[in-house]
Amino acid sequence: MDKLASALLNFPPAGGAPDDDRYHWAAKSHSQKVDQLAGTPHFRESAAQLLDHVDPALNSISHLSLLSAARSANSLPQAELLAKVSIFLSTFDARQIRYAGKPFSVLLDWLVGWTLFPASVAVELLTTALLRLDPTGSVLTSHHVALVRLAFDTDNVELALPILEKNIVFYPGAKGQLEARPLCASDLPPVSYMTVESGLTKQLTSGDVLQYDLLRGLCFIQRRSWAQALEALERVITYPARDNHSCSKIMVEAHNKWILVGLLLNGKTPTLPNHTAAGAQKAFATLGKPYQAIGKAFEESTAESLRTEFESVGPQFFSEENNLNLMRLVMQHYQRWQVLNLRRVYTKISLEQMRARTQSAETAAPLATEAEMEALVQQMIDEGMLSGAIERPADGGPAYLAFHHHETDAQGGELTEAEFARKMARAAQRLAGLEPLVKATNERLGTNREYVRFLALQQKKDKDARRDYDLSFLNQVEDEDLMTGVVAGF
Repeated sequence: MDKLASALLNFPPAGGAPDDDRYHWAAKSHSQKVDQLAGTPHFRESAAQLLDHVDPALNSISHLSLLSAARSANSLPQAELLAKVSIFLSTFDARQIRYAGKPFSVLLDWLVGWTLFPASVAVELLTTALLRLDPTGSVLTSHHVALVRLAFDTDNVELALPILEKNIVFYPGAKGQLEARPLCASDLPPVSYMTVESGLTKQLTSGDVLQYDLLRGLCFIQRRSWAQALEALERVITYPARDNHSCSKIMVEAHNKWILVGLLLNGKTPTLPNHTAAGAQKAFATLGKPYQAIGKAFEESTAESLRTEFESVGPQFFSEENNLNLMRLVMQHYQRWQVLNLRRVYTKISLEQMRARTQSAETAAPLATEAEMEALVQQMIDEGMLSGAIERPADGGPAYLAFHHHETDAQGGELTEAEFARKMARAAQRLAGLEPLVKATNERLGTNREYVRFLALQQKKDKDARRDYDLSFLNQVEDEDLMTGVVAGF
């Protein structure tokens, strides 16, 4: 056992590797040696005991191998094994794990599939592990797909938000992502080591990518985070098609939910982005007709017309498409958007006037009492959908809603100065977070042969256009000079 312990503690070197190249070869050699040791019976028998002597944060490659052996041999009680896995996934050295991607992925897959502990534990640990590997959250892996599915299916979305709210920019397997620099380089972008070759992800299909964003959208819908849900669903419906004519069922499903979410978020049907594939646009126009009709009625018609449109399609249709609850929310929000639209005309309006001028799409009639109107408005204020205050005059006059007019938010509501300041701070933080992604993208494009060829052609076009402009300008000047007699005066 002493010899095993000595071999396992041999990396990283006590003094530290002086440069990336030496660290790379030392880590690679150590990983291979540990793999060889892990295949011996003595290693499996000693794994449970050695775990307490190998630091998960310092000797991460070795500790991971011991965990895998102890798990396979069932040499630890389940509760103790989970505790050690939890400590490891919260403390491992991400730089070392780049050299042990396959066993690390096996551990994460096992964690997702283990049913002997609450799913919330798996979601939290998987989220922690992925962020330790890639703090930017910019690379989509097979573990992201497993995480979002588990979080949604087990109602543990909140725990996965640190991953789900990140912007995916890169996908494993795309051309031009591998670099000549060693895996351990401290400034190596995550896309260069979170690869199929390193073992930190399986190969992703287009279906995996679409499913990830659709499930993200469903997670945000579950939380009623409409802006985030709309963005996630829009990524699905604008997924590029090789021939510009194909469209999957997932894209159609996302499109129909996207319309309903757009109504909830902005009170109107969202517009398809220009870069939506032609085939997808045709499919959406055909298969999304019931939803487009709902959107048109929501924007342009009365509460009674919207109700009639909903009933003509039928609750059964929306239920079969798993959109009935979302559709019922749209019906409930119709009157809310009528209230919000009143601020275009009024700065103040009495609750009784508001009651008379707005209708519920569920009943196709105004609310029965002023008290019900007050409850609805107060709920909108409490949820942040409406910026305003219900005021009651000292002389006993009718209660009224005073709209607050400040910088507007994404829903068209008003922001106070403090909220606007927080909004600007969040924007600055997001821009700072995008800086390493932009740098990595520029570096990658700079080494991509097709992109370099494109730049060369673009520069040639710009140069030719400039030359043509200069010649045209000179000709114009000469013509004008001749007409005014300037040339004759030389």
